Amino acid sequence: MTVSLDTLRAQPLTLIGPATQALADGGSIGAWRRAMEQAIRRSQTAAYIAATAERLGTSPKLIKGLSKAERAELDKRIDAQLKYLDGFAKDLKAGRMTMAQAQARANLYAGPTRGTFYATRYQGLPFYPTEGSECMSNCKCHWEQKGDEFYWRMGAVEHCPTCEGRAANNPYTVSA
Repeated sequence: MTVSLDTLRAQPLTLIGPATQALADGGSIGAWRRAMEQAIRRSQTAAYIAATAERLGTSPKLIKGLSKAERAELDKRIDAQLKYLDGFAKDLKAGRMTMAQAQARANLYAGPTRGTFYATRYQGLPFYPTEGSECMSNCKCHWEQKGDEFYWRMGAVEHCPTCEGRAANNPYTVSA
């Protein structure tokens, strides 16, 4: 069952947009941060479960919980995003950005679902979309599997030098 990464990316935006609008309308930064954390937790969990289901050849609805190791990996990914969110909240409290800038920055939290999805779906590869590249959460690259080989594929958008270098070094194999 193939998962739509566009759908996974859109899911947190349904929470991020209203949360940031509430902040713009005079809501508290604390309430905004809680809503953003909820969006991050839900989207990262959805990406992890969708990738697990795809890797196992089943439906996400049939995934009935995560092992301790899986939960630890997911929590590590969520915690990484929450560190960025804490910095974002500090910037808001300090008045270092306009609301338009805050909305644009908040929307970036939808991007890391791609990294979580690919790291869970194709475990053991040397890197994943949104991770370790200049494009960060804006990365539109993906992995394509052909037999035992994996190919770093770039989408039809502008690419950073790191992603171009990854594509130039195809194919890759999974490390044990």
